[in-house]
Amino acid sequence: MASPRVVLISGCSTGIGLETAVLLAKDPEKRFKVYATMRNLDKKTALESEGKDALGDTLFIKAMDVSSDESVKSAVEEIIAQEGKIDDLVNNAGVGCVGVLECMPMDQVKQLFEVNFFGALRLIQAVLPSMKARESGYIVNVSSMAGELGGPFNDIYCASKFALGGLTESLAPVLRQFKINISLVEPGPVGTAFVGNINNFDSSTADQKTLQLMKNWFDYIKEALGPSIIQKVEEIAQCIKEILLSEKPHYRYLTNDKCFVEQINAKLVDFSGDRLLEVMEKYCFGQNK
Repeated sequence: MASPRVVLISGCSTGIGLETAVLLAKDPEKRFKVYATMRNLDKKTALESEGKDALGDTLFIKAMDVSSDESVKSAVEEIIAQEGKIDDLVNNAGVGCVGVLECMPMDQVKQLFEVNFFGALRLIQAVLPSMKARESGYIVNVSSMAGELGGPFNDIYCASKFALGGLTESLAPVLRQFKINISLVEPGPVGTAFVGNINNFDSSTADQKTLQLMKNWFDYIKEALGPSIIQKVEEIAQCIKEILLSEKPHYRYLTNDKCFVEQINAKLVDFSGDRLLEVMEKYCFGQNK
């Protein structure tokens, strides 16, 4: 019987990270040994509860702060020292923010990038030497449709996800030469506790026209993203598991084929971007051009 794949997952206190960790750890064939990490172990209760049957067997919980060089280095070195390898990395840790750009404090903008982009970069840098030496490995970067489509008043969050996409796309052809697969998972809206990690910046000092545009945007979002559009977190976890079990996974997985379809089509058919902006204005602000 082959030894289980050693999987390191970030951001496992809630949502996609938690669900993925439990799904892999409870694999009936025990094909995975999961190291589920989170910045604050005070938030491990939900993971312990859902994964209790696998704890200490195929599920291990570790503290790791993706925004800290030392924390990432220490966690990766400890796992490799104990297991001899890390087969799979799932970069899942993430935070969101909404608001008027000129009202966003720069220190909070930088902190979002520390988690959403530099956190994933740190982990990739930490695992690549051993993966390259073994010429084996899977890296899954959990991004968002916001990494393909800009969204009004989601400027910084989208920018961080575009950056993650650029990093992943640039790495992919190089890593293939080392038999390392890297994939980008881009969910649409998902029913997770991620919304609790969204910073709603105080935009009260913005001009009235911008504030009205932001209200129009949020009114549209509330109406557009009904129950039939929201994905279950289990669907994303299952997608990640299928990637890790695939001999040749795709580079990109857009997991929601019901959300922002016209916007994505507009982006693909007109490289100038003009058609996309027209569609965005129509939907976001009721402008038909």
